[in-house]
Amino acid sequence: MSELIEKWDGVTAGAAPDEADPVVLECARLLAAEPDGEQAVLLTFGLVSMARYVLGRRGTAVERAVVDALGAAAEAMDEQGRGCGHEAHPYTDSLEEWDTDVDGLLDATDVEIPFDEWDAAEACPRNAAGWARTAADVILPGSTDGIPEIIPEDHQRYIRSLDSVLNDYPNGDPFWDLDIHAGPPGDLSRAALAGYVVVAHANCWYAGSGRIRQRSLLDDMIEGLETVLPQLPDEACAHEDGEHPALRSGSAEQASEGIHLQSPGGRTVLREEHADGYGASLEAWTCTTFLRTLAVEARDHLRESVDRLFGTRETAHLDQVYLRPDGRLDIDSLSERHVPFKDETASEEAALWAARRYEQLGPDGPALDRTVLLLLMGTAADSLEMSYGIAREILGILRTAATTLPGGACDHADGHERTSDRLARIARLYVPDADPAPGPDSGQGFGSEVLTCPVHLAEVVTKGIAEIEGQFEEELEAEEERLAG
Repeated sequence: MSELIEKWDGVTAGAAPDEADPVVLECARLLAAEPDGEQAVLLTFGLVSMARYVLGRRGTAVERAVVDALGAAAEAMDEQGRGCGHEAHPYTDSLEEWDTDVDGLLDATDVEIPFDEWDAAEACPRNAAGWARTAADVILPGSTDGIPEIIPEDHQRYIRSLDSVLNDYPNGDPFWDLDIHAGPPGDLSRAALAGYVVVAHANCWYAGSGRIRQRSLLDDMIEGLETVLPQLPDEACAHEDGEHPALRSGSAEQASEGIHLQSPGGRTVLREEHADGYGASLEAWTCTTFLRTLAVEARDHLRESVDRLFGTRETAHLDQVYLRPDGRLDIDSLSERHVPFKDETASEEAALWAARRYEQLGPDGPALDRTVLLLLMGTAADSLEMSYGIAREILGILRTAATTLPGGACDHADGHERTSDRLARIARLYVPDADPAPGPDSGQGFGSEVLTCPVHLAEVVTKGIAEIEGQFEEELEAEEERLAG
């Protein structure tokens, strides 16, 4: 056995198949021949130690031989170890602390340690049986049963955090809750690959909603999905209609299922659901055709979201909405769109149109139009939840406007308090005969002379700049660093 154990040590992830395959096959042959023999425990842990290599040999005779041998050994050694008297076996501790499939396999007992130095529970056939099932499940999900329904604590925490984020009541910063799942872990098992894609698909809708303003998250998610797409061939599969997971539940439930795919105990949950008549089989969950569809949909949605949230937005088509035939502003339509929470996309696009129109008119443009557009820009910056791409462009225009406006004092002793009917007053400023006229606001006269006060305009612009810079501090700093580099 010593010579064989030395050979096992050379079978690592990425080893040359012409050298590694014969070693793995010999170990599997010996174990399959005597799954309850004298050397069965050592042979089992030998295959477990080489499982990371076998993960890279999908669909080969090596994979099938190893899974079959481990399955036979698990059944035989479970029977052999019955009544062992051990309260627990080390493999269950590993299941509780499981991180990724590849790293989890490293917790198995090191076969290079002399067998007579092993702890009794480690050397117990039932512990070896547990590891046999675990390794077989990692290599080929669903190929064995009997793995305890143990969900690792970290995975439970992931499920809880994603549940809160995807149901839109995050307990902390949702960026970090999603960022930890943005890229795939290295050396993916079949189920870990499936879990990563399912979680990414569940997360992409929230990530692309605009609630998270850091573009880096979306870029990392896109890169991660593109990294795994080569492992998901664009081809048909043998599954019948309805065999793939339906994914009719909400994003939080999908994320939970994706996390379950990433641990042996979690896969037991999915396996038992399927056995009970609901939920897909593990074989269907790991189908590359099914996963490719999810990965492409998630990637494309994230790409569109990057363009929408951080790219340049077209607004030329809005001329016919916000300009009258005589070239004057359609102030009613324009001011109505600046009301927060009615239609966030339309509101931020109206604000961007106003900013571009202000810039297009230039210093020699109609003074009243430019004043009204500047007021609308400042109102938008102070009240709307704008995407970064739009906010960044409006910020640039506000900064330019700030250089042309005076500061200092004016004759308005009561200051320039913002009023609840500000938009109505802006509309009336542009069309004085508009009806109905705004009512009084807390006893403060806030007529056209206040709205058009240069000091007031400077305050509006300064506040708008501060609001955008405060909301997007990290993004603006990151962009400055990129430009400087």
